Parts: sequence; C-alpha cells; structure tokens
Amino acid sequence: MANRLEGKIALISGSTRGIGRSTAEHFAAEGAKVAVTGRTVAKGEAVVERIRDAGGEAEFFPLDITDESSVSSTVEAVVERFGGLTTLINNAAPTDKVAASYKKLHELSTEAWQDILLGTLTGNVFWASKYAWPHLKASGAGSIVNISSGQSVVGMSGLGAYGAAKGAVNALTRHLAVEGADDDIRANCIIVGRVISGRGDSGRAAGPGHLTRLGNPMDVAYCATWLASDEAEFVTGSLVTADGGFTINGDALGS
Repeated sequence: MANRLEGKIALISGSTRGIGRSTAEHFAAEGAKVAVTGRTVAKGEAVVERIRDAGGEAEFFPLDITDESSVSSTVEAVVERFGGLTTLINNAAPTDKVAASYKKLHELSTEAWQDILLGTLTGNVFWASKYAWPHLKASGAGSIVNISSGQSVVGMSGLGAYGAAKGAVNALTRHLAVEGADDDIRANCIIVGRVISGRGDSGRAAGPGHLTRLGNPMDVAYCATWLASDEAEFVTGSLVTADGGFTINGDALGS
C-alpha cells in the first residue's frame, strides 16, 4: 500500500458504485480512512469488504443526499467513528432522475428540475460542505473535491437541468475556495468527461468527441487522489478537467 493519503479521513458521497467506488478503494489503498456512503446497504458493505480485504480501513454509512437530516447525521457519524474529517468528496448525483428527465427544457416539469438541483447541487455540495465544514476546519488541512461534468460547460439538448446544476457546482467551488482560505480548507472541482461506469452503461454521448479513449472511473479517482493529497496543497479554486479532451474539442462541438 502507498501512503499519499496517510492521515486523511475521507467521506465520499455516492461511493457504492462507479467513480465513487473506485475513488473510495483508491483512497484506502493510499492510506486514507474512508467513509463509504450511499443508499444501497449491500453494495456499500461490499465496497467496504473489498477495501478491508486489501488491507485498508473503511466503514459504510447510509446516506440520502436529498435529505438534509441524513447529510448532517452522516457527517457526525463519520466524525464519531474515525475521530475527525479531513476530506470531503462530493460525488453523488441523481443519475436515475437525470435519465428519466431527458427532455428539452420547455418540456421539463418544475418537479423534475427541482429534483435534479436538489440531488446535484443543494444536497451533494451545499449541505455536505455546510455540515462538514467545522470538522474540515478543525483538521487544519481540509479539502473539498467536487465532481462536476463536461455538461456544465458544453450545451447538450435534453440535459439542461443537469448542466445548470453542474455549472453551479463549478461556480460554488470557487466560492468555497475563497471562504475556506481563512479556515485552511481547499476546494477544487473535477470536470469529468464520458466515463463508462458499468456493463449497462452505454450512454448517450459516446460519440467521437473525446480526443482520447472513453474514460473509466479510475481516471477520476487518480485525479481526486492528487487533489486531496498534500501534493496539491498549493491548489485551490481550480476546475481540473478529466474529460479526454471533450470540452475543448472544437470539431466535436461543431465549431
């Protein structure tokens, strides 16, 4: 096991599958104590078992990112279990609701719009950061990493609500970085491109837009590991792209 994150205590939202799961497993391999969270207990416990089998330390905590009381109580439970919190990875997203509301904005219901903003922005970043903040401050070297999307900077039909929410995540990252300076808390954001997270993930945007291969969850995990490590202590307020070049590919964007 390596030790790039030795001494770190990380809460990773949405870490029972995909990017979150890979990030949790890699953080543990790098020496962090990891709070695996999500709505599916069996999947979460399976991730914890893999981490422990590999020699890492982890615990599963049920978390519904759309419920403020769940967010606050989970943060406190993590702190009680591990004795503190140094690192917050805001990864969860209402992917099921995004897929179900794949409509142009004028066809989208207000309820669907609110659901996507709640799961992507309000719960996943605002509430999580709000309740984690005192503990990140107490650590003396806190770090927040928000997981965003290429849809936050590229217009795509049918994904307006999700793109708007992720665009707000980008902006909020910068505000968190400024506000965190006095409390020794860094905040950064990863803008993710097309990532194949599972066998059933064929996706809507798997066209020729990437300049490299399509992504896999470990591509994002590696980036998050660096941002959460002391190697990146000079980095805050940054929007780091891990998108295979999609967001800068003028050919793909029709320019």
